[in-house]
Amino acid sequence: MFGRDSPVRPSIREQIAAKRAEFQNSPIGKRQAAASAAASASASAASGYSSPAPRRTGNASTFAVPGGSELADKTKEGEIKRSIRSGKLDLCSLSLDIIPPEVYTTLLGIPSEELSSPPIKSIPSSDIPKGSLIDPNVTPPRGLGKDEEKELVFGSKVKRKEEWIEPEELTAFRIAENNLRSIEREIGMFGGLERLDLSRNQLKELPDSVADLLKLTSLDLSSNSFTSLPRPVLVLPSLQVLDISNNAIHNISFSDPIGPSEDGLSYGIGFFTTSFERQAQLKALKPIFPVLRSFNISHNKLTVPGLIELSKPKNTNGNVIKLEAMLVLNLENNNLQGTLDYKEIGLTPDKMPFLTSLILSRNTNLRGTNGSLAKTAKIELSGCNLRQGTPQPESQTTTTEENQSIPQDDDASTAVNTSSPKESTKSIPNPNLTLVYRTLPAATFDSEPLPIDFDIYLPPNSTPSKAGHPLVIWFHGGGLLQGNKENLPPHFRRLPSHPFIDSKGEEENVIVISPNYRLAPQTPILDILDDVTHLITYIKTKLNDRLKKEDKDYSIDVNRICLSGGSAGGYLALIAGLNVPANLNEEDIGGYRGLKDKNGITCLAPFYPITDLTDKFWATETDPVPWMGTSVPHSDAKPHLNPKSPPICSTPSGGPRSILYPYMLQHGLFPGLLFQSQKSVGYGLDAFRPSPLSLSVPHRLDLANQKNLKQPPIYFLYGTIDDKVQPMQSTLQSLEKSDCHLTVKKVEGGDHAFDEDPEVECEDFKAWLGETLI
Repeated sequence: MFGRDSPVRPSIREQIAAKRAEFQNSPIGKRQAAASAAASASASAASGYSSPAPRRTGNASTFAVPGGSELADKTKEGEIKRSIRSGKLDLCSLSLDIIPPEVYTTLLGIPSEELSSPPIKSIPSSDIPKGSLIDPNVTPPRGLGKDEEKELVFGSKVKRKEEWIEPEELTAFRIAENNLRSIEREIGMFGGLERLDLSRNQLKELPDSVADLLKLTSLDLSSNSFTSLPRPVLVLPSLQVLDISNNAIHNISFSDPIGPSEDGLSYGIGFFTTSFERQAQLKALKPIFPVLRSFNISHNKLTVPGLIELSKPKNTNGNVIKLEAMLVLNLENNNLQGTLDYKEIGLTPDKMPFLTSLILSRNTNLRGTNGSLAKTAKIELSGCNLRQGTPQPESQTTTTEENQSIPQDDDASTAVNTSSPKESTKSIPNPNLTLVYRTLPAATFDSEPLPIDFDIYLPPNSTPSKAGHPLVIWFHGGGLLQGNKENLPPHFRRLPSHPFIDSKGEEENVIVISPNYRLAPQTPILDILDDVTHLITYIKTKLNDRLKKEDKDYSIDVNRICLSGGSAGGYLALIAGLNVPANLNEEDIGGYRGLKDKNGITCLAPFYPITDLTDKFWATETDPVPWMGTSVPHSDAKPHLNPKSPPICSTPSGGPRSILYPYMLQHGLFPGLLFQSQKSVGYGLDAFRPSPLSLSVPHRLDLANQKNLKQPPIYFLYGTIDDKVQPMQSTLQSLEKSDCHLTVKKVEGGDHAFDEDPEVECEDFKAWLGETLI
């Protein structure tokens, strides 16, 4: 393509053809042909021989051959030499900054001086013998060939016997895991290339000549620095697999695609087409991704609006966006937020009729999906914070932003409800913002950093407060084993819109935060409590500044914070907010004194909480648990019990891990799962392992009561028929002895998590909050 059809001399391919004919008729060519035939016959007669396996040593490989000898070579020279015969070139992991010029000069026959980036030739001073005519302190002339260099150094012409071999057409080229920052335009001359692997480099763009690779079926651009889809790949007619994961792409754009050149068409379609025909083809509008079957764009920065172009019939240039062949679409680990509408982003059966796999996993802010896919499609949603579990395409229902019906949660803190969800007549707001308050490094070799986030619900149509709005923090339930920040009862979601009246008679609103935190048994209990500490620190020191950056005209009053939560979340609120005597040793309190800075923690509001980790309720095997009706098989729970698995901070309601809490009760495993991977605290003879007693609420209250230690006001709510956690008698006895303003609300006939009914308002709690926090 480049340097072809010159009026001065034949094209590169014509030169190659002439060389091949001359070589085949030469004595050397005939000898090589005979030797090759003899080698083939010998290989066919041999028995028990298999291809040698490579043995890696640093950046090179050695290939063992029969007889104990070794043939060198994972080197660029050796790989290029092999590709002449095989048509496959592997230059992976050689710390290359550029594609070696030898690739083009050897496999395409392009003279080095005609390359777009010709190599710079110099003579190292260490290679110049004494007495040479060359002064080592003088920069040698550039552009000299190897023979010219030797002639200049040694003063005599070196005769070289030239041997040329017609290379096989290159069909596969792998140059992954190097340091490439750019690709030369000559790459487009490999018109027979079918597979190209450029992954794990530092590429930001591709040359226009990639559009000439008309036979390319597989292209790997993963783990580079692309910020958009490369334009030269959009209309490749044979491209079936495109991997552009682990880049920095914010949106999918099909604008301004680059089509093949006339030279590229002459190779891809045939040399017998006329120039006029090729020009006509160049002007014709080409479809976008006409046969693409697998599109991996995971681990980027895509948002839902960034996917809109998938739904359009044409791009701005008039090219048809043709995605009918799509089988697998991988959108894992992007920045997808809110509800994903399949029709809005073009995933409907008419747009992608053969879609078999849609991967949305680990989009931690994805709250729901809407619409239908092809009947054969399967959806992967693990690691998303969905409010409706993981529905199949045919069972998905329409949701709206302001009014969404939520099924009864069957997570750990609730009974399984197999009936249809109650249609709510009241609004159930979605969060205004989701923020990450802590990011933990990867725990294992094959895992990734873990961001831990929270949802924030702001007052609608509220006048911003100069002093800041009071804050209610709700920790979700799940036995510290499962659950997510979406498990926020509807009445808490509506709380920011409730008008409170302050002491001056003025109206005031609260802000509500619902956080995620790491879960046991992969995370020990003290590390879970450490997440609570980091959350409060983030809220006090960084949240107001972050709200300004997000253009939210609200601020938090860090001196008015209520810690609340349900079930295990109620435990976190109590254990973090209760005061313990300062003179107690660390072992008495399990190495945890509650929040390091309790300033601003105005009150505590546990709902149906876990409190006493030593209660016989947790040691009693209940098989099956009453609300399940059937036993949970060990095979279902086993994948979630390995403490060495990477930590997680969110599990979908109704997802596979939702059986872990009833399985734990079935075998009496609580609180052992919380302490299973807990390391000792302290050093030497002072080291100890925290005990369930030391981290139980009644025990800590009793220690505080012995010192007459004052506690913050507490609102304690529970139901009389709750059989999902331990009885409350011992906890209430310790609370009643405490020096605090205690309000106990006993709901007759109330079960665990009864307030997840959308119609429940908990008016008593609002009244108490108005008196205590406002």
